[in-house]
Amino acid sequence: MFFKNNKEPHEVFTPRQSKVNPNMYVARPDLEARLRQSLTGTQHVIVHGESGTGKSWLYKKVLADMQAVVLPINLANASRFGGIAAEMKNALERLGTATQTGYSETKSSEMTAVLATGGLEHEKTFALGTKEPFEACCAHLRKEAGKHPACIVFDNLETIFESDEMMNELANLIVLLDDERYSEYRIKMLIVGVPTGVRDYFNRTRNRATVANRLQEIPEVSRLSQSQTAELVKKGFVQELAYDVQSDVLSRVTEHVAWVSDRIPQRIHEYCLEIAQLAQERDKLVGVDLLEVADAHWLSRSLSNTYSVIENLMNERDTKIGRRNQVLFCLGRVEGDEIRLSEIEALVRTEFSRTTENKTLDISTLLSRLAQGDDGVAPVLRRSPKGDTYQFADPMFRMCIRAMLIKDSERQVVSKRSISTIAAGGAV
Repeated sequence: MFFKNNKEPHEVFTPRQSKVNPNMYVARPDLEARLRQSLTGTQHVIVHGESGTGKSWLYKKVLADMQAVVLPINLANASRFGGIAAEMKNALERLGTATQTGYSETKSSEMTAVLATGGLEHEKTFALGTKEPFEACCAHLRKEAGKHPACIVFDNLETIFESDEMMNELANLIVLLDDERYSEYRIKMLIVGVPTGVRDYFNRTRNRATVANRLQEIPEVSRLSQSQTAELVKKGFVQELAYDVQSDVLSRVTEHVAWVSDRIPQRIHEYCLEIAQLAQERDKLVGVDLLEVADAHWLSRSLSNTYSVIENLMNERDTKIGRRNQVLFCLGRVEGDEIRLSEIEALVRTEFSRTTENKTLDISTLLSRLAQGDDGVAPVLRRSPKGDTYQFADPMFRMCIRAMLIKDSERQVVSKRSISTIAAGGAV
């Protein structure tokens, strides 16, 4: 099938753009249905998931489908301004909804001429009028929405999650929406961020227990499935960019993209952008040979900080076996979110059979060290609440390990791609 294309790679693969590109949106029917049902229910809604998993795309798509009018409140600004009310005031002022209350007169340098014509300059002063910021936001939303749904979106919850004062402020706003004065505006709250267990957080605090009853968490927004990843890659290269890519090559590219990006939407966009830019330089031909170069570029541009952490955790070069390197490599092979001690030991013995035969590996100690951090290096893992499994402290660590570490099957050792060579544009 022929697809007309006048687009540049950065217009198709948009890892950091806030605006939803409808042509590149990958449907997530279960999550969309849960969010839609929650938004039409009686409770306010929490959307959570790791950075880059597509939380913003999800809620923007669903709210657009519902023809809802939305007021975004960035809690990162609330943290910066010292309170949520201050960010609400800022949001309204940016929309131009403040009310003029007066002015101060400033004399011009040409005093005589100005006075002769009555031409005093006015410096206008604005205020919100009689309503406090939260009610002013509710009133503005309802006026704009008419009979349509209206939603205040509190984004970047993680930026205030450690602040008892601002979490208290958020809790009070949630409770206020049941007050008669505020309920008449029929506003729904959507709270978006990384932290899990937000309802539990409120429920554990005595004076906020009633807040938990007003909140509903939808399932975590996580990585895409293999089929969703394949859909995204195909949409970008074949339908949007109309690049020359054979079906067998597309399959291999998709498999590699899914592996190295951990199927996290933002990272898929980042990595595919690297491939698209490389392919554009050779008449839009996508080949498997581009993957190694794309790995190098992506490591250099997107994963440099994470690279430094993994590099500092690796064994020295003169270590004969490099057991920690082997464990790091095998951590990258794990597909699920939970990492079990038995799984890592089995992988190490399988991947490095000659160096592990009849050996005691002590994987438990190595995983504990990776969870604690080492000599000021950030921890790569974190223990589960029950303490019997681990998770990556940041999904970027898994992605970096996959793109960075190389196994020498003959020598059964693990080495790294040099970030300095990559940055200089040399061979990988």
